[in-house]
Amino acid sequence: MRVKILQETACAGCHAQSMCNLSDVKEKILEIPDHKGNFRVGEEVLVTGSALLGLKAVMLAFFLPMLIMLVLLFAGIRLFESEITGAGMAVSALIIYYLVLFFLKNKLKRKFVFNLNKI
Repeated sequence: MRVKILQETACAGCHAQSMCNLSDVKEKILEIPDHKGNFRVGEEVLVTGSALLGLKAVMLAFFLPMLIMLVLLFAGIRLFESEITGAGMAVSALIIYYLVLFFLKNKLKRKFVFNLNKI
């Protein structure tokens, strides 16, 4: 099942948003398995996920890449005595890391599962 959600910034509901460039609303499409077929097209639903799911996502998207980048940056500086080499190693590792995530996206889709509930 494909579910359209609106991703809003924290200030999207602010009365002064027309004067501010920070407010933003984006439309996203989630693919969620619906084995029961209890939902109709156009019906409003509540999309839920576990807190552990959110922690895993933050770990994969932010914590691990930052750790890899810092380790390789300092290792490159220490081993080659060159900040440019360390920075190059760190950036190269991040590119490789995100490419690996991209190629594993189908496997990750099976692990990151959301649930639908009627409102």
